[in-house]
Amino acid sequence: MRSRLLLGDWNRWVRDPIDVLRLTYLAAAIIFAAFGNFDAGVRMALTFGIVLLARFIALPRPFDLGLVCMMLLQAWGNALDIFTSWGFYDNLVHVSLTAFAAPVFYIGLARLEVVPDLADETQARHHTGIFVITLSLALAFGAVYEVYEWAADHLLGASLAIGETDTVTDLLDDFIGGVIGAWLLVVWATYGWATVRRVRAERIMPQGHPPAGAGERGQARGPTEAAAR
Repeated sequence: MRSRLLLGDWNRWVRDPIDVLRLTYLAAAIIFAAFGNFDAGVRMALTFGIVLLARFIALPRPFDLGLVCMMLLQAWGNALDIFTSWGFYDNLVHVSLTAFAAPVFYIGLARLEVVPDLADETQARHHTGIFVITLSLALAFGAVYEVYEWAADHLLGASLAIGETDTVTDLLDDFIGGVIGAWLLVVWATYGWATVRRVRAERIMPQGHPPAGAGERGQARGPTEAAAR
């Protein structure tokens, strides 16, 4: 009962506590709009769309939870104007959000079979490739976001980009977050943990008796399947 409460699956619409966290963005968007703060409402609605898209990728739970929580820092930081109130907050968000956004991009590409799945048989050179690709995705994510800030300032009258130093600092924070995210994926690949959302208990076999097809895309190799839960 406790396992089902924490891990799901409750029903097809709200599966687990992570989905409850996802719905808080939608609730916040409605509440902000109802009280006339349409800018914050739109930001929350957009954030809900992002975390909802991540739901359909069926991320492994740690990455799903990490992304939802880090997007919480981003969304509420904008809605409550924390970015301008706390000087270090911008650095915190850039590092932590990129650390989970980059792995999500990689796993999304793996779903499309553009890059190798983390549960595939890998060697050291493959881990290097996973690290480099994930870090590159992080840097690309950071660069695109800085372009968005520039466009929002010059085309929509926003005040997101403070100056050149702020932009360079943001990119440095994105690099640090990318290194963290790439390292997390390499650890995941090293242990051969599944990249599916949840591996059911009945699929776990004793050591030395891997399930049929173990090592295939999306499945863990041998007893490490339990870690994917």
